[in-house]
Amino acid sequence: MFRVRHFITVKPARGGRKYVYECSCGARGWETDSSYASEQMGRDHAAKAAKKGK
Repeated sequence: MFRVRHFITVKPARGGRKYVYECSCGARGWETDSSYASEQMGRDHAAKAAKKGK
């Protein structure tokens, strides 16, 4: 079994006023008002995935 490395990228959402994270595994976060909040959401996603072993 192999492990997926989770690389988080924060991008502007549609319209350009909000931000969303995208993970290399295909996961995508909710739209947030700040890039920091999106980055934190992405880090939480990666931490949960690592804890599960995926």
